[in-house]
Amino acid sequence: MKKALFIFLALVGIGLYGQSKDIRAAFRLDYYMEEPSAEFVVCLPEDSTYLGATVRLTSASGQTYSARVEQPGGMVGIEVPIADLPEGSHRFQYAVQTDNGTVEGSAELKKLPYKFNAVQVDRKTGGVIARGMPLIPYGFYCYSPVQPMIQEEEVVRGFNLISPYQSIPGSDRKMRKVYLDRAAELGMKVNYNLLSVATAGTGYNRNQDPEERRQMFIEEIKAFKDHPALLSWYLADEPDGRNTPVEVLRELYQLIKSIDPYHPVSIVFMHYGSERKYIDCYDISMGDLYPVPTKPVAGVAQFQKSMSDALQLEKGIWLVPQSFGGNEWWTREPTAGEIRASVYMGLLNGSRGFQFFIRHGQNGFPKSTTAWGEAAAVALEVAEMTPYVLSGQPAPKVAASDSMVEARAWTRGKNMMVAAVNKENTPKDLVLQVEGWDFTGELKVPFENRTIQVRNGVIEDKIDALGSRVYKLEADPVLTASLDSLNVVDPSFEANTSVGVPNAVYAQVGKGRGSTYFVDSRTAHTGEHSLRLITHKNGEGVTLQHFPIIVDSARTYTLSFWAKAGAQEEFPQEKNYVNDRGKVKVEKIRPVDPVVNVTARLKGRTLVDENFTIDSPQWKRYQVDVYVQQQPGKGREGITLNFRLDTRAMIWMDDICFTPKE
Repeated sequence: MKKALFIFLALVGIGLYGQSKDIRAAFRLDYYMEEPSAEFVVCLPEDSTYLGATVRLTSASGQTYSARVEQPGGMVGIEVPIADLPEGSHRFQYAVQTDNGTVEGSAELKKLPYKFNAVQVDRKTGGVIARGMPLIPYGFYCYSPVQPMIQEEEVVRGFNLISPYQSIPGSDRKMRKVYLDRAAELGMKVNYNLLSVATAGTGYNRNQDPEERRQMFIEEIKAFKDHPALLSWYLADEPDGRNTPVEVLRELYQLIKSIDPYHPVSIVFMHYGSERKYIDCYDISMGDLYPVPTKPVAGVAQFQKSMSDALQLEKGIWLVPQSFGGNEWWTREPTAGEIRASVYMGLLNGSRGFQFFIRHGQNGFPKSTTAWGEAAAVALEVAEMTPYVLSGQPAPKVAASDSMVEARAWTRGKNMMVAAVNKENTPKDLVLQVEGWDFTGELKVPFENRTIQVRNGVIEDKIDALGSRVYKLEADPVLTASLDSLNVVDPSFEANTSVGVPNAVYAQVGKGRGSTYFVDSRTAHTGEHSLRLITHKNGEGVTLQHFPIIVDSARTYTLSFWAKAGAQEEFPQEKNYVNDRGKVKVEKIRPVDPVVNVTARLKGRTLVDENFTIDSPQWKRYQVDVYVQQQPGKGREGITLNFRLDTRAMIWMDDICFTPKE
């Protein structure tokens, strides 16, 4: 049976950069679970030969799906229904037919049983998907034992990834579970370091019995493959610099996959071309250039571009930004500007994860708190851009008038983001031309709380030395919040003037350390944003006090909000921690539903004090009636509305209303 399906077509690589001379084809995700459909993607060369070509995909049962190439270059996507496809490996045949002939090949689709902590590699964008949402991991290497409070200190800055160096043979597994359990409570992920029982690296003992080492390797994977904080396995550190045999890493990679097919395996490379040499040994390629101060920082762009070009439609791509210096071969560490430029050069050239080398708090690595503060600032910017960068939707090319400025565009529905980075330590006039775009009007500059006027698709601005600029076109009504600011200021959390932070609230953090509140651009009831709350311990949630509400007196109002819950499995039921004597203890914690306490007060009088159990993973409306007897005044004399997530849980909130009862 032949089906004409929706076609995805882009002029550029949709999150992948450069054009291969050969056709590349693959299913978008490295494996599927309960998804109703799978996207088959073909990457075509910039060659007019393929204009008007037909892409056909045929399943083992003979079903055929097709798409027509409307423009040369870029990617063509075909949606394939897979809800009824059984679990296992399925081989599809494809053909690209042109007037000059046919190119044929095959692609494998893997379907696995559902697993809560699964992490999928998005081959189309180079990113990852965790809990069904796109994620750009952004964090750091650190030392073991993990410093007390470093996770709490960094998660509130916006870092979401940690990767401690560790000696598996030389330490207690319970100590490793301590930082994993804490990461899960905080909403952080772990790129789990296996170097000491793999081939080389920190803690590796060449004199250890190989069979004993192999058994430790297996046991470590089995011990943590189901942990909610696990993002990926870190298998090798610069094997190209150590001349590690490919077959050794390939065997270890296959061993990991035989035990845990649900988590990607990462390797870091230091040289151009190594990513192809070790192509069968990993799922995520990480590049560590470390140019400062001996080489131009602009080299990061070419390093990551080469890796992205080599691996498009095959692997995930990460960057290891440099955050150290002052000894060994490096006479200084990077400046704040060099850190910012490095991350943006990576982002614009295909990097979809960032793991700084290295962080040791509070000012060990890097020494400069200003430089690390810049890394944190960019963390929040990258988080805000995530649904655009990982959308996989068509986007136009962007040309910069200066050869030392790079720029790219990403789209989300009808909205568009354009990002630029200055690769030189000199301020510049910035002129960007978006291909095929004749827009005249206003663009937001979201990370600077300003707007600019655009004429005929040309963006003109200034860009700092080693600086970045991000512009946003908001043209999609579907992504526009439906609520106005009647009574509640910023009810949909769209006005996050400081990126990642809700505008119109006071935050009372209480006595606990580690509970967070972030504006999340990946999910919303309406618009593009919601508020994500994580409480790390029962009774230690953040209280958010909204800007005072002024309404008429002697009336009943309905206070309502929309919310959805994260899974209870995010939080370990047996938590390992270190007590005051330095001993690892285990606390058993009963899972509980998320409970949000909502209060409204006026001039010292409680109008409502209600607990709501957030009992659905889907958006659901919660409400309570509030009678207002006295007339609220301005400022502190208005109604104070407070929200607090009281239980150890994660939720999202959106669309808060305080309206007259109908």
